[in-house]
Amino acid sequence: SSDLFAQYIVLICASVEFAAMGEDKKDAMPEVDSAGFVKFLPVFVLFLIIPRLIAGGIAVAVYVNGNTSLYDKNIAKLTEGEYGYVYAAASLFGLVVTWLNNYPMLYKNMIMRFGSGNLRANMMIFKEVGAKEGAPYVVLETEGAVGSYNRANRSLTHFIENSIPMATFLVLAGFVFPFPVLVITAVFCLGRIMHQMGYSAIGYGGHGLGFMLAMIGQNVAEMLCVVAAIKSMGFSLGPASTMLKMEL
Repeated sequence: SSDLFAQYIVLICASVEFAAMGEDKKDAMPEVDSAGFVKFLPVFVLFLIIPRLIAGGIAVAVYVNGNTSLYDKNIAKLTEGEYGYVYAAASLFGLVVTWLNNYPMLYKNMIMRFGSGNLRANMMIFKEVGAKEGAPYVVLETEGAVGSYNRANRSLTHFIENSIPMATFLVLAGFVFPFPVLVITAVFCLGRIMHQMGYSAIGYGGHGLGFMLAMIGQNVAEMLCVVAAIKSMGFSLGPASTMLKMEL
């Protein structure tokens, strides 16, 4: 599963709590919090909405302040072939990917804490076959070169979890907004590199800035698809287009 919201919203709180814990508690499995699922539910819902609202504002600002005449010319080609529905479908796919990546977080909040540190890199918690009740679970090594190796691969998996929608947005949004998509793809790529280097070298928390950059790039790319879909279907962007217009 993806650690999306935990990293984006509570990164600072997690770092503070993590630093305050003893070494034995960082590596140990906490007691199961039976209410953890419900506690995280509002966070889960908000993460589906808030980042997209912010990225949507950026996407609208790109449209109204960029090469609007070119964008409209490209959107007209979508209108002719009714391809706006494809752009809307891509955005729906992106939403589902976010849901699937974050749904396991509801259960993760039952068995881990925001201050559990590198323990949170575990996508699976294993148990020996035939182990007695109360036997310790099997988790990833977190120390030394082995720990760095594990976290570097966890970052790779995190990229794979999000790469298909990003590749889709890159092609579709790039047809309408070519230069802006180059810029946001560069932001996404920089974020992914920082994510992997920070996670492997520093550990949990060291990947936070890279995570945010990558998420911003991906969400803006998705919302550019939404803007293209809305405009190609003949709808207005509403008051947001006026509010975000910058007079030079």
